[in-house]
Amino acid sequence: YVATYGDCRGCHGPDMTGAPASAVGPAVPNPRPLVSTMDQAQFMEMLRTGVRPGNRPFPDTMPWQNAANMTDTDLAALYAYLTAPVQ
Repeated sequence: YVATYGDCRGCHGPDMTGAPASAVGPAVPNPRPLVSTMDQAQFMEMLRTGVRPGNRPFPDTMPWQNAANMTDTDLAALYAYLTAPVQ
């Protein structure tokens, strides 16, 4: 529900596997490979600060500020969803 509520699927695709470039924006990556390298605390910190591993800020097209306002419970649910095996 959090991926829908936060509109993550609007850019990352309905199954969160990424989306190709289009007339409305650049290609959007599958977030799962990056998230799988983090623990939950690192994931939450990334979305709260807008800074990816390696001290790399999110591009301007990533609305991380939306996630920064989510509760710990919601971010934990999003982390669980993104790190769960894809079925």
